[in-house]
Amino acid sequence: MSFKEILYRSVMTYFILVTCITAGIMILGLIFDPDARFGYNAFASPFVFAALGVIPNLFMYSSKELSNRQIILRKIIQFVVIEAEVTVVCIISPTIHTEKAEVITGVIVSVFVIFILANFISIMNDYFSAKKLTKELMIFQKSVE
Repeated sequence: MSFKEILYRSVMTYFILVTCITAGIMILGLIFDPDARFGYNAFASPFVFAALGVIPNLFMYSSKELSNRQIILRKIIQFVVIEAEVTVVCIISPTIHTEKAEVITGVIVSVFVIFILANFISIMNDYFSAKKLTKELMIFQKSVE
């Protein structure tokens, strides 16, 4: 995968993450602090967390084709880095009540769910793109014959 492809996938992943993180923050907020009220600056947090989630995509860059084992290992490293980033940000953030163990557990679980969901959406997008391209190639091949 080229660096240009990594950048394209990172941008796509960023917007998937913003959507998933917004939903995750809403769900966690309704569970742990339903009476909280925020200003407009709270709208920035999904963008910041999505950026933190995209940075580890650089682990996926390789100038040569990776084996399935290498891809899985890099995804695991990517997940661990994202969990560490988000957990540290939550701990140092004054607006997140991390003194409750269930809040940190909720954040860790939500990061896992969002990681799986974002990768699933990306895989499904790749699948449908490949299916469409194959169909177009078959049509082109029939028209050439």
